[in-house]
Amino acid sequence: MKKTLVVTCSAPASVRTAVEEGVAGYADIFYLDDAVPEKRADMLSSAHGLLSFFFNREVREEEYPLLKNLELFQAISTGLDYLPFDKMPQKPVLACNAGGWAPQIAEHTMALLLALTRRIIPLHNDLMKGVFNRHGYSPMSLRGKILTVAGYGGIGRMTADLARGFGMKIRALNTSGKTDGDVDFMGTLKDLETVLPDTDVLLISLPLNRHTRGVIGKKELSLMKKNAILLNVARAPLVAEEDLYLHLKENPDFQVGLDVWWKEPTWGGGDFALDFPFLELPNVAGSPHNSNRCERDMEMAARAAAANAAAFFKGEKFGGLIRREDYME
Repeated sequence: MKKTLVVTCSAPASVRTAVEEGVAGYADIFYLDDAVPEKRADMLSSAHGLLSFFFNREVREEEYPLLKNLELFQAISTGLDYLPFDKMPQKPVLACNAGGWAPQIAEHTMALLLALTRRIIPLHNDLMKGVFNRHGYSPMSLRGKILTVAGYGGIGRMTADLARGFGMKIRALNTSGKTDGDVDFMGTLKDLETVLPDTDVLLISLPLNRHTRGVIGKKELSLMKKNAILLNVARAPLVAEEDLYLHLKENPDFQVGLDVWWKEPTWGGGDFALDFPFLELPNVAGSPHNSNRCERDMEMAARAAAANAAAFFKGEKFGGLIRREDYME
């Protein structure tokens, strides 16, 4: 029997084409936006798979019991820490969109890194003040430097590939401690304290769950070089906010590039706010959680997620498997 995939997020024509290309005929596709109110329940009840961006904004909580035939929840997003794991149906397999947004996020990560190593922001600010500060900062060359990637998934791997092109050495950490990637060292998070002391650049590209929240705090920061660089393009709470701020204040040669923030409107509404004035510091480069944006970004991500759902339905190897217990207290 052919499976039914219901797309719960708004999907313009270009995204629908991408979903259809990804599924490649291995499921019947329906769009929740197309359902008239009296048919919405029937569409959800028929779903063997859901393709969602923000599931809990697209499917109402009172509709969760309708998902009795659901076998797969496939996210278009990569991080799934926003999901109401305790309320969602317990039967379906959960999959994130591993690597679906990775190409542009990897490019953005390198942009943050280069802005920091070349001190672009403070130099630009000096020029705005009329100061031609040609010798005021010491740019860092990436050649021969060590990049430690904590979270060697799609984003971490693609960033490492770009960094290797700059002559960097790659140390990678993931859950299994195994990879077929081109790395100089492979380990798990248990190796973090061992590799930090001679790490020049630390990239945080981990999922946020109960095991990884606050994985970088005062202790880990103290192990790093005084002129190291920390990049976080995953989730802000992976790093202890106050610890990072104090470390940046006390170590002006230490730098950080952040695309994610502890209070931001991206997740659950609210305003962008900082409990500590990071953006007043000259050793910080930031962006408004837009590393995933580029032309045709949603189309590429939707196609990748749909292809992963099709692989699941075909009984083939699929990616992005999520364990609920990692996210529930």
